[in-house]
Amino acid sequence: MIFHPNLIASGFLLLAGFSNLSLAVFILLKSKRRQSDICFSLFCFGFALWSIFMGGGASGVSGISSFSVRALIVSAVPLPFLFLLFSNSFPEGKIRFSAKAIFLLSLPSSVLVAFSLTDWLVEVRVLENGALWVQPGFLEYLSLLHFLVYFSAAGALLYRRFRIAGETEKIRYKYLFFGAFLTAATGIVLNIILPVLFGISFLVYFGPLATLFLAGFTAYAILKHRLFDISIIIKKTTAYSIVTAGLTIVYVIMILGLERFLRLAFGYQFLLGGILAALFIAVSYQPFRERLQTFVDNLFFRHTIEYQKVIKEITHIINSVTDLHTLFRLIDRTIVRVMCIKNAAVLLLEEKDGHYQVEKTNGLPETVKGLRLSFDDPLVVYLQEKNDAVVLEEIRGLLRGEPATPAEKENLIKVQAELERLAAAVAVPSFLKGKLVGILTLGVKLSGELYSPDDLELLLTLASEAGIAIENAKLYRDITETRDYLNNLIQKSDDAIVTLDAAGNVLSYNEGAGKIFGYEAAEVIGRKPHGAPANEFSETIARVLRGETVRSLETGSRHKTGANIPILLTASPIRNSEGEITGIFVIMKDITELKKVDRLKAEFLSVVSHELRTPLTPIKGYLSLLLNGSLGEMDAKQSEALKVILNQSDHLQNLIDTVIDISRLEANKPLELENEPLFIADIIEQSVAALSPAFKTKDILVAVAPEDGRLAVLGDRKKLLRVMDNLLGNSLKFVPAGGKVEIAVRDIGGAVEVRVSDTGIGIAQEHLGKIFDKFYQVDSSYTRATGGIGMGLTIAREIVRAHGGEIRAESEGLGRGTKIIFTIPVSRS
Repeated sequence: MIFHPNLIASGFLLLAGFSNLSLAVFILLKSKRRQSDICFSLFCFGFALWSIFMGGGASGVSGISSFSVRALIVSAVPLPFLFLLFSNSFPEGKIRFSAKAIFLLSLPSSVLVAFSLTDWLVEVRVLENGALWVQPGFLEYLSLLHFLVYFSAAGALLYRRFRIAGETEKIRYKYLFFGAFLTAATGIVLNIILPVLFGISFLVYFGPLATLFLAGFTAYAILKHRLFDISIIIKKTTAYSIVTAGLTIVYVIMILGLERFLRLAFGYQFLLGGILAALFIAVSYQPFRERLQTFVDNLFFRHTIEYQKVIKEITHIINSVTDLHTLFRLIDRTIVRVMCIKNAAVLLLEEKDGHYQVEKTNGLPETVKGLRLSFDDPLVVYLQEKNDAVVLEEIRGLLRGEPATPAEKENLIKVQAELERLAAAVAVPSFLKGKLVGILTLGVKLSGELYSPDDLELLLTLASEAGIAIENAKLYRDITETRDYLNNLIQKSDDAIVTLDAAGNVLSYNEGAGKIFGYEAAEVIGRKPHGAPANEFSETIARVLRGETVRSLETGSRHKTGANIPILLTASPIRNSEGEITGIFVIMKDITELKKVDRLKAEFLSVVSHELRTPLTPIKGYLSLLLNGSLGEMDAKQSEALKVILNQSDHLQNLIDTVIDISRLEANKPLELENEPLFIADIIEQSVAALSPAFKTKDILVAVAPEDGRLAVLGDRKKLLRVMDNLLGNSLKFVPAGGKVEIAVRDIGGAVEVRVSDTGIGIAQEHLGKIFDKFYQVDSSYTRATGGIGMGLTIAREIVRAHGGEIRAESEGLGRGTKIIFTIPVSRS
């Protein structure tokens, strides 16, 4: 066979060669460099050398042509062997042939490579005109047999594995088969049919360009993570090609017809007509083509177009969803039904509980609903690591491809098991700020089709937007649940809980208020509260609107029947986001029963106290008789013991009097005073004398400042003495050993001021206003260690007030001592 020089063909062949060479390098750089990737890269490299050397042979350059033809034979011989190795390892990546089998399979190729350097395989001569004379050698048929056997074995191997492959892997095989079909068909037409049947031999040089089909489609199947179904691509390409060709033919006919019409009409070539035709094509061709392609899409791919459009629309509106049930319903009625999916489930992050829980299912058994996946669940971890959709078929393909490590294989098996447990063909993660907030699992399509890359891309976009919607919906759910919970607490409370606007009108009214006051909510909402004293109510409203909080105000109201109800009221302002007071929150407790209990308690304390006082009086009397010797002489030990008993009796007497006073205070009764003219100095002197031994025991100095004249008051001697005893008793408790207590008296114009200062532990500023409250103790642990019930200062305040005076406390802080100052009006009689 004679091949004449053809520089154009040489250029195309070199282009094909360098394209295959680039593809070989690209596969090697971009792939995972598995055995199958390396085999196919070498296969493409062989294609590249074959095309380049064929281009050199067609160049007609002396010395290059003959060498190139010989070299192209050498480069072509190993191709069947390399393709067989690739077929054995595709798509998993690992060659399954044993080393021995690979060696045996390589022997025929090695022998043929050696023979290709001789004329036994191909005889090449350069003619005088630069043409090449190529004659097959006697071993050419052996080479042809090698080619057919190895490529047939590779094809059979690929087809057998295609039959048992998963759906995702089958798509990769289809790409390979389609590329091989195009390469084979093009090669047969250009290299066999045209030269043999029609004598057209110059197109033989373009045959190697067809190798780009096989190399390109196979490279795409290797490198692309997710593939489109090639059948859809073929259908679309065919449909678009027919539309484009048909439209082009219509335009050509129109233009030719227009040109003929103008020529017949004007008798010569009409330049303006050509310009108008060109403008018409430029303006209308592309829009018409796009409209026709859209029509084809709607006609043949309507279902795919529809559900992709629906998913895009959902993605835009899903952010406005604030209710989880609405979100689930949206997924159910759109994604599941439009895409015709067999089943679906939604898992949401429950961060407080530490798991993901199935919140909604469609087409799945009830046992799946409520299913929980922990944070360390293999599927959850895999989704977080991949940050991508997980497809069951892809997991199965990875397992068939023998993962790199046993640990990786074990993990993939667990991920597969979780997907199968959820009956999921795909799991789509929903991330928000890098945190996995939800998982959407979808079952197989009812049509049996796989999820295309477009499907997964749309679902990932949807899931991304759903992440925001899920968080918003969960926040809305939490707020709603909290609101309902608080509203239930308010409604079921036994206390009256009412909100008012700034004008004092009722905005809300709970069940407890209805029980206490007897009114239904409809009777009071929008009006002023019934039964509240007008002046006191207005004053309370005004205080709260000024920003005060009214706490534990004891007041009264009326029941619907007219009965009086004692209540304990707390009111606080309601503020908006800007801090402005917009209303009032009121809690009212019916203290009718508490008042009854208080009365019973006061009566009990009064009776008990008087009963205790009755036997104590003769006890103290006889102790005094024993001590002064009226009942006989006693030795020192006996006298000392009796003094202790008498002191404790006085202490008990003081406690009983305190209890009696407390009972009177609790009953809102004034203290009973036995007033008489007396000098305040005498009270101080008597109290100091009584406590002097105790002060000496603790080494505390008690200093009384000289009195400014003899200041007389009208008062109850016993009760004023109790005031001094309580004040000095506190100093005795809280002043450390070596400390000092000073007592000063002065006339402040119409009143006597008594100041008791000590160097004790002091009082913090926040406690100063509370130390006179009932049972209030600044430091309960210290007080328990020193004794006391926390009523001494309360009794002192009430006694001083009963005498028309005032009492207050001063302290510079902890460790700085305390001053208690009280005043009693001066007696002018």
